[in-house]
Amino acid sequence: DVDFASGPRYWDPHYEADPTPFDWLEDFADVRDLIEHVARGDQGVRILHPGCGNSLLPEELYDEGYTSIVNIDTSEVVVEQMAARNRERQGMEWHVMDATRTRFDDARFGLVIDKGVLDTFSCSVGNSSVVASAYLQEMARVLRPGGVLLCISFGEPRLRMPLFEWSRAPFEVIFLELEASLGMDANFAYVATKSPGGAFS
Repeated sequence: DVDFASGPRYWDPHYEADPTPFDWLEDFADVRDLIEHVARGDQGVRILHPGCGNSLLPEELYDEGYTSIVNIDTSEVVVEQMAARNRERQGMEWHVMDATRTRFDDARFGLVIDKGVLDTFSCSVGNSSVVASAYLQEMARVLRPGGVLLCISFGEPRLRMPLFEWSRAPFEVIFLELEASLGMDANFAYVATKSPGGAFS
C-alpha cells in the first residue's frame, strides 16, 4: 500500500494535485519563541529544514530574519514548487534529498527544524525504529557540536524518547508539551542538543 510514509510515490501526486501550502502540527507563530530560544537569538544560524513539503515555515523564518535556510524533501515536485514560490528570497536553498542520508558535510548546521518528519519515519511499516535511528544519526552528523535538533511531534514522550535512545545518536534530549489548540490534542517539542564531543557511542 502507498501511504504518507511511502515517500515520493505518495507525495509527488499529492503535491501535483494540490500545491496549496500547508503546515502540519504547529504554525510558525506557535513556535516562534521556541525557535528564538533554541537558536540562542542568533538569526544567522545555519538552519536545515528536512521534509519541508510545502510548509510556510521557511519563508516565515526568512522574513523574520533567519536567512540561512536549507530545505530538503524527497518529492521533486514540491521542491520545484517551493523553490519557484521563494525565488525572491535570495540565499534560501531547496534540494531533493533523503533526510536519512544527506549529501551535506559534517557539522554544517547549527539548527535542524523537524515538523513531523520523525513522526513519519516512526510510522514506517516494519522497520520504523531502523529508519528513525538512521534519520537521527544523520541529523546528529550534520549538526555542529552544541547544535540543536528541534523536533515538533504529535508523539508522546513515551513513544518518541525511546527513538532517541535506540538511535545512539549523541543527543541530550528534553521535551516540552506545547499549548493545545481548541479541540485539539497537544503536540510536543523535543529539543535534542548535540553533545560537545559529537561522537557516536
